[in-house]
Amino acid sequence: MRNTVLFLACFLFYSCSRYSPDIEAVLKQAGSNRGELEKVLKQYSSNPADSLKLRAAEFLIVNMPGKYSEYYNAPWNDAATVFLRWTSSSDKQLVLNTYKLGKLAKEDDVTHITANYLINNIELAFKVWREQPWGKNVPFDVFCEEILPYRLNTEPLENWREKALASFNDLNRSFKDDSTITAVKACAKVNALLPQFRMDKDFPPMCFSQLMATVRGDCDRMTELAAFAMRALGIPVSIDFTPVWPDRTYGHSWNSVYDTTGIQIPFVEQETQPGKMEIPPASKIFRRTFSKQHNSDMEYFPKALQDFYRKDATAEYGRSFDISIPVMKNLSPEAKYAFLYTPFEMEWNPAAWGVIEQDTVRFLAAGRRVLYLPVFYQNQIKTTAGYPFWLDENGNCRFFQPCSIQPVTLDKVTPLDEPWIQRMVNGVFEAANKADFSDAKVLYKIKKIDGPWFHTANIKNSSKYRYIRYVSPTSAVSPESANCNVAEIEFYNKKGEKLQGTVIGTTKSWDDGPMTRDKAFDGDPATFFDAAGDQSWTGLDFGASETVTKIRYLPRNDGNSVNEGQIYELFYWNGNEWQSLGKKTADSHTLQYEAPANALFFLINISENIIYRRPFIMENGKQKWLTTD
Repeated sequence: MRNTVLFLACFLFYSCSRYSPDIEAVLKQAGSNRGELEKVLKQYSSNPADSLKLRAAEFLIVNMPGKYSEYYNAPWNDAATVFLRWTSSSDKQLVLNTYKLGKLAKEDDVTHITANYLINNIELAFKVWREQPWGKNVPFDVFCEEILPYRLNTEPLENWREKALASFNDLNRSFKDDSTITAVKACAKVNALLPQFRMDKDFPPMCFSQLMATVRGDCDRMTELAAFAMRALGIPVSIDFTPVWPDRTYGHSWNSVYDTTGIQIPFVEQETQPGKMEIPPASKIFRRTFSKQHNSDMEYFPKALQDFYRKDATAEYGRSFDISIPVMKNLSPEAKYAFLYTPFEMEWNPAAWGVIEQDTVRFLAAGRRVLYLPVFYQNQIKTTAGYPFWLDENGNCRFFQPCSIQPVTLDKVTPLDEPWIQRMVNGVFEAANKADFSDAKVLYKIKKIDGPWFHTANIKNSSKYRYIRYVSPTSAVSPESANCNVAEIEFYNKKGEKLQGTVIGTTKSWDDGPMTRDKAFDGDPATFFDAAGDQSWTGLDFGASETVTKIRYLPRNDGNSVNEGQIYELFYWNGNEWQSLGKKTADSHTLQYEAPANALFFLINISENIIYRRPFIMENGKQKWLTTD
């Protein structure tokens, strides 16, 4: 009997409650602003025809906590002007003080948003959804995430829908006159009219008006402007992003538009139209959401992965695999999650999380052609859960567990990607006794360049000359203008002594830059002569006649090769950390080490502080970098 009474009491309590527990929880947070939120709910509760609008209102309200505006207490046009000058100003505080923007204010939506603002947002969102020809193909759940939301970030709120509709009124009218137009085609038309952005960093989230006036910022600001404009016109658009590229410490964001088949098609505001964008391999791609994506344990994740307002979209891009990898170390009983980290230089950055299932970890939609390190946290300390592995094009995992010691030969710090090293092919070294080289004799012609290191030409000639020069090939004999690209030149006499002299040659450098003719004789392999164009040369006036018996020359390079006389240090991943295999001074263009097989390596040029962003392996005696290219 007592249980029956208790049941009836609970039933009557919940039956009499007007709102669901989730809505009631938000209303309590609203405090004195509760009445504004209730006005919205009442607006759509009285008429059954508004049931879908009521669901939309509940969607916005339930997901409102945690959303807020940050703004300066100043007219938006003043703020936009400041943002326009922000990056170029060395004294940002002076700019803020001069424009009298005051302090940055923060207003939580749940305690400050008005009923009129929410109702107006809902009405305009439904209007375009129902009126546009493609609207009937946009499901309600897509509408809620990609058209309905009243904000995108922490920008100050404004009536952006009316402003965007006014800005693109002609296009909006044309859409309604074309019953065959799709959301993707409409998106392309709007995208072509959006203002071109200048890429700048450090710009805060801005409202539609500020973005239209400033048109400066990073990729986040570009995607937000596109989302504002598209959503105002009823075009379902999301913001997709990768938090960190596999070979960088930063990520990228872009937009995607929902098409009639349910596929999101990526594009970049003003730069790339839908269907034309190429996304490089990524460990993870997420989609920003207005609704909270629940994971109660996320507070135990690495900070970079603690984002409740995104969902995993990697699988939609068709370049990922669900994988299960063995746990190679003892885990604490309470360990529930493991994480995938990707390398940049000699650091590892968190990219994804997975669930521990006994002796394996299952990761959903891991991006292919990416190097990963599995990690878990034990007593809040990051610990490796296994050895690094490469997820290849076919979803196979290749693990890198060091084993037997072997000799290795290294000749590069970074991969070769230097088309200009071939610019010396067909170049010639000439000697003369007349300053105008009217009596020039060819001492040596370069027929091939093996790599970005010093090459030696032995000269079989006993004649003496006062002047000697390197003459660049012209575009008539070279695939492109060679610009006399040479990093270093050295001339030697019969005694093996390095000859000195006054630098002579073409005076003009490319774009009047600092890479002038003297850079070929400054002893620095990282600098080079970059002439203004064809028929360029550089050389020495010895001041007196000399016999040249040897020439050493180094083509223009990025400092990525092993250079004689410079100091290097080799590291390998031993399972827990990067372990040094020692420092060495190069006595040629190669280094010799004893190193473990099947290991990951980094080679650092200590002299020039050069390190590549990705590790390499040894394969068939050659260095091979694990890149996404």
